[in-house]
Amino acid sequence: MSISPKLGQNMDEGIFGLDDSEAEISRLERAATHQNWTTPDGTSLEVITPPTVYPPKEDTDLLCRALRNLGPGKGQRLLEIGCGSGAVSLYAACLGYRVRACDINPYAVAATRANAERSNLNVDVHEGGPGPVEDGGIEQWAGPNTHDVLVWNLPYLTHDETIDQVLGPFEEAALLDTDQIGLSSRLMLQVSENQLLAKNGIMLLLVSGNERGKQAVLAAQRHGFAARYVAEHTFDDGEELHVLAVWHPYASSQKQKFETLASTNQTALEQATTVGDFFRADTQTDGRGRRGRSWTSESKCFAGSWLIASGQPPMNPGLMQILGGYAVTTTHRLLGIPDEGIALKWPNDVYHLIDDNFGKIAGVLVEGTSKGNKSSIVLGIGVNLSSNNTDSRPFPIAHLNNQLPHITAENYAPVLHAVIASFFEQREGIRDNKIPEMIAAILAEMKRSQNLLGKPIYRDETWQIFNLDDQGTLELVNESGATEEIADGEDLSWPAFDRI
Repeated sequence: MSISPKLGQNMDEGIFGLDDSEAEISRLERAATHQNWTTPDGTSLEVITPPTVYPPKEDTDLLCRALRNLGPGKGQRLLEIGCGSGAVSLYAACLGYRVRACDINPYAVAATRANAERSNLNVDVHEGGPGPVEDGGIEQWAGPNTHDVLVWNLPYLTHDETIDQVLGPFEEAALLDTDQIGLSSRLMLQVSENQLLAKNGIMLLLVSGNERGKQAVLAAQRHGFAARYVAEHTFDDGEELHVLAVWHPYASSQKQKFETLASTNQTALEQATTVGDFFRADTQTDGRGRRGRSWTSESKCFAGSWLIASGQPPMNPGLMQILGGYAVTTTHRLLGIPDEGIALKWPNDVYHLIDDNFGKIAGVLVEGTSKGNKSSIVLGIGVNLSSNNTDSRPFPIAHLNNQLPHITAENYAPVLHAVIASFFEQREGIRDNKIPEMIAAILAEMKRSQNLLGKPIYRDETWQIFNLDDQGTLELVNESGATEEIADGEDLSWPAFDRI
């Protein structure tokens, strides 16, 4: 029996000792469990689970329901990591996928093989999986081919050092993520470096609602993948489980890079043909902001535009615009900028705190055009990276290189592109973001930013951010409880700077 990557690391970190090896052998004397497991389609499959192997549970059912939403397999390749007793792999085979499965527990490998054979289903099962210690190489567990679907019920619990009693190494490995960089981060790195996922492929990862689960979203986006929750389950004690869909952002769209353009928005409006088409330039000679203002490119900048919608837009352009700003703050947080250094200012600007002063670092502009029955909406984002321009400006400017000296447009663009797709992209089999949830996230970001920029001033009176509607309109409340709807950012001023 080979020692699993996670088992080896657990021992190194002191969760287990060598004496646990003998105890693990004794655990194998326990009786296997027999279960008639029902798939989401109502098919009953006999699943025998030997000791130390993870059996089908509520999380298995949740993951399988998300898999069913992708539609029939039609001979596509599917890889299940951490197959346990094999229930998900069996269901995938029922859906018509060509299934390969792997697990670091050799008894799980044996169980999945036996359960597949018992149900007359074809599942190719191997030992191994992603981990901090290489165990036979990636081809051993992933095989030589790319996969259309990758599924993993990730170990989602966090080890509590105050708990003396733990399960055996194999059972704990199925529940605990003890990888120092996180198994989700390690998976994203291995998928991207080894091309494990097909161009239009999808990963379905089951994660917890705890901080470890949230890190899986960030790990995906940081490695250039779009990510979105697509299913959830809440237990009676309030614990949450989510299925996270991860994919290559706008995989069927074009990405074009230019040294110089008059305006990336104008180019996108004129040349984009597929939703998600992305145009970026090192320099804009005629960039523009809201109300027709010019956007002056710094010496080094990111200037990019996406075709977000063709035809009926998924949301109001005003909401798209502030969501674009939220995408920028999310990206900067992913890159390592702390919360206290980022501020989202409604309706479309992002500011950074540099040397105790806030400067504008990014602006967002949504524009549209109609030709006959066809309408297009583009989202443009400009971000200041660095500048040697000494000219005075009507408002303070911030540059990302002041905080991230090694950032370039080349390594900035993939992360922002992934976040934009996470928020906006519509894909078959992956449910759209829920607009009320997106509004709640933006509103929380603006209220956090209000603590940095100060409470907005409207008609010489101090107000507070109260609400944001689905049109992107801001609602303020004053001390007496009166509210005002604000449709234009020009009507507001902020204590953090003299002029907006």
